[in-house]
Amino acid sequence: MKKIVSFVIAGTMAIGSFPGLISTASALKYDATQRALEIVLDGNKIPFQEVRPMMDANNRTLVPLRVVSENLGAKVKWDGKSKKAMIQKGDARIEMKVNDSTAYINGEATTFDSQMVMIGSSTFVPLRFVSEAFGTEVEFDKGAYYVYVKTPGFEKADVKLDEYGREIRTTNLPKNHKDFPYILKDIPNEMYEVPLHIEKGEEDKFMNPLKLLSEPHINRVNVDAWKEKIEEYYGLVLNVDYKNIDYNWAKQVRSYVNQLGGDQEMRTYVDWAIKNKIKVEGHLISEPSILYNDGMDYRMRAKIKFRFTNFNKYKDLLYDTSFHLIKNDNGKLLQYEKNVWYGGYVDVPLSSNIDGAKYTKSLMVDGGASLFLDNAIIKRGK
Repeated sequence: MKKIVSFVIAGTMAIGSFPGLISTASALKYDATQRALEIVLDGNKIPFQEVRPMMDANNRTLVPLRVVSENLGAKVKWDGKSKKAMIQKGDARIEMKVNDSTAYINGEATTFDSQMVMIGSSTFVPLRFVSEAFGTEVEFDKGAYYVYVKTPGFEKADVKLDEYGREIRTTNLPKNHKDFPYILKDIPNEMYEVPLHIEKGEEDKFMNPLKLLSEPHINRVNVDAWKEKIEEYYGLVLNVDYKNIDYNWAKQVRSYVNQLGGDQEMRTYVDWAIKNKIKVEGHLISEPSILYNDGMDYRMRAKIKFRFTNFNKYKDLLYDTSFHLIKNDNGKLLQYEKNVWYGGYVDVPLSSNIDGAKYTKSLMVDGGASLFLDNAIIKRGK
C-alpha cells in the first residue's frame, strides 16, 4: 500500500480566474508575468527549461508537446507542413491539428474546449484532454498551484508522499539532511545543501526547517499563501518589457512588499526600464518544504531562472536594491550577458509590520528581499 503523510487536492482544472493567455484570431499570446505552474507526475515534478506550461483562454493547462512523449510514455509524430500531431500510447491514438478544437481518438471525432497551439517555435497540447485519453487522472491544487497527473497503478505503488503529494526519498541524501523534515525525490541535493542564512545577532532565534515545522501555524493555509505572494511578486520583477511596462506594474509590485511608503521606488524603476530599454524574462518557483526562521524573518527557498534580452546600460536591470553587488556570502557574483539564461537558488524573506502576522497568511515579501544578497547562488546556464 502507498504510504501518504497527508495529500490534499483542491478543486479541478476548470478554475475561474487565471491571467496569462489572451485569445486572438491567429494565436494565443502568453503573459509571462503569470505565476509559474508546476506539473507533478506520479509524485514528482516534471522539469521544464525555457518553455513552461501555461493556461489558455478557457483555463485549461497547455504543456509542451515533448512533455507528452518524454513523460507520459507516448510516441509522437509531427507533420510540420500540415501542423498535425499524432500521439499514440498503447492502443490509444490521438490526432490533433494546430488551432483546431476537434481531435480524433482512434479515428472518432471529439470536440473539446481547448486547442493545440503554436507559440513561437513551440507546440503546446491540452494536458487534461491528452492525459485522460490515455487513462491518467488530472487534478489541480489551487493553493500550491500544482497540476497533478496520476497514471494507472500509481495509487498502489509503495511510495511515501508529503502533504503536497510529492515523493519522499530516503537514499542519496544531502549532507545536511538532518536540517529538514524529509527529502524530496524531485529536488537535487545541491538545492538542499545551500547554507541556510542566519541573521547576525539573532542566532539564538534561528530555526531550521525541521524545527520550524513543529510550530502549529506552519500549515498549508499559511504556507500556500506565502508561496503565492512570493511567486506572483517575482513573476512581475522577472518579466519586464520596456515597451509595455507602466505605473500599474509599480502598483502591483508594491502590493506584495512589506515596506513603508508608497510605490515611488517601483515607479522610479519603471521610468528607468523604459529609458534603458530593459527586457528581462524569467520565473521563480518557491519550495514550501524548505521554510525556516533566520532568527528575524521566515525564509522560503526558491529556484530561479532568468535572462536579459535587451538593455542599453548595464545598471539596475532588475527591481532589486542589491543588483549592484559583486559578491555575497557564497562568493563572487556574475555580470549578466544578454540572451544568456541564468539560474540558481535564493531564500526569500517574509515579514510584516503587524504583530502576530507570522501566525497568519498576512506575511509579505520583505522590502529588503534580493536575488543577490546573503546566501543566494546564481550560475550561468549550460
